[in-house]
Amino acid sequence: MSVSIKNFIKVFKNLKVLFIGLFLQILILPSIGFLFIIFLPIVSVLKLGIILITCVPSAASSNYLTKLAGGNVALSVSLTAITACLSFITIPFILAVIVPVMIDVPNIFQELNFLKFSIDLLFITTIPVFLGIFINTKFPIFVKEINKFYSIFSLLLFSIVIFAAWFSEWSAIFILYKSVGILVLLLAIVILISSYTLVTILNLNEADKKAIIIESFIQNAAMAIIIGGVAFGEKSGYLAIAALYALLQYKIILILWGANKFFNKFNKT
Repeated sequence: MSVSIKNFIKVFKNLKVLFIGLFLQILILPSIGFLFIIFLPIVSVLKLGIILITCVPSAASSNYLTKLAGGNVALSVSLTAITACLSFITIPFILAVIVPVMIDVPNIFQELNFLKFSIDLLFITTIPVFLGIFINTKFPIFVKEINKFYSIFSLLLFSIVIFAAWFSEWSAIFILYKSVGILVLLLAIVILISSYTLVTILNLNEADKKAIIIESFIQNAAMAIIIGGVAFGEKSGYLAIAALYALLQYKIILILWGANKFFNKFNKT
């Protein structure tokens, strides 16, 4: 419900920046995931986890983080909404069509129907976005009044989903944190560096840079956990990477935000 038609109108006036953000989220991030599974000697469970976290859209929390960082909030909201709307096509295509060719785990993919998976994701991701836009357009005063409550509620719900995933996958996560914590950290760093490099080369303004970098980095781990449960089943180990990335991404953003505040204050003095 934080998305409005005005967000799209404002952003569509600068299609170059919008397409750069979509290019990073829809093509570059999954490509990074595929490079990881091709060149790193890791087991299939971890490969699936990496692909899962790199093919989901950005999290709604990226909009709030963009606001805190002084980025282009309208761009951030639009990118989140558009990638969520497209995810009912992009995610099934990656998981049901491309991944089975690259990872030899036939017992997992034989039940993964592209059409059924797309319809499931349509109801999970795309329809809620359009419902939110409709409610925001028709009842803007109502949305404004409950926005603060919904912001807190969504954060609480997100935390519950993450901790529920940790609880159900605890045995796998506890082992993976020791064995592949560095792998997930490396994935996060590569995504950060890749997005920063691209927006710097393309000479975007600071507000657009911050929005696109945060959008690319803050992945919707809650959605990855839900989709992973639908696609591969619960307590299978595939969701551990998503849970680990979810925790690390916010820790890294917090560290970077704190460092930026410190250096800005230091430079002023």
